[in-house]
Amino acid sequence: MIRRIFIGVAGAFTLALASQPLAAQTEAETAEMEQAMAMLGGMFPVEPLTAEQEARLPQATRIITQMIPEGSLGEMMGSTYDALLGPLTAAFEAPALEALAQGTGLTSSEIALDPAQAEELAQLFDPAYAERQKREMALFPAMMTELMNVMEPTMRKAMSELYAINFTQAELDDIEAFFQTPSGTSFARKSFTMSSDPRIVGATMETMPQLMDTFAGMDQKFAQATADLPAKRSFAELSAAEQAKVARALGYSVEDIMAMRNSEASE
Repeated sequence: MIRRIFIGVAGAFTLALASQPLAAQTEAETAEMEQAMAMLGGMFPVEPLTAEQEARLPQATRIITQMIPEGSLGEMMGSTYDALLGPLTAAFEAPALEALAQGTGLTSSEIALDPAQAEELAQLFDPAYAERQKREMALFPAMMTELMNVMEPTMRKAMSELYAINFTQAELDDIEAFFQTPSGTSFARKSFTMSSDPRIVGATMETMPQLMDTFAGMDQKFAQATADLPAKRSFAELSAAEQAKVARALGYSVEDIMAMRNSEASE
């Protein structure tokens, strides 16, 4: 469970970073992100530990420290990136198209060029586009490792509290006794790194066709689940009074909103 949490978080960070230019954020963007993170954090309030749970916390902390030794999450992220995230990123890497997209404002999917044409035009915008992306992508493993190292103390604390909450004293005694055995020590040391073994990665890739089939029918399932609901209405389908109400609330005129919608429809 712990491995899945960290791999999922790291994967999300990797995809988010890969989808944007590697540039420093402005102060306003940083403040906006901090505000958003604080808001998200407030969505998950936690109850304080009871006295009984507090009494179990030191033992739970010892167990989690054995399961997540210092620096282990960073090491896990490095091996996960090498085995899974790195190859996936490389498979979808198209530096010429990315350079063209940034230079023209188009999306990669809107650029219908063969590789030779894309490379020729990309060099007009950035003669060193391939080397630039290579160096940028080389930063990701170190960045992901650093992220995990920052998260590790906080997550170790959270997992310790969860063990104190969810396991009785007798269960914690059994768990700690196991981790003090040679087999338990080996399990604690290897359990993270095994998550990025090629066997796990290969098994995940084998399920991709079935996963894609499941998502392919999602629109139809949504349509069936909402078939008895009233149809959505566009701005043009609202009554004059409703249009005026929306316009006043948004600070635009009815004509402005209609013009913006027509402009979007024509693009």
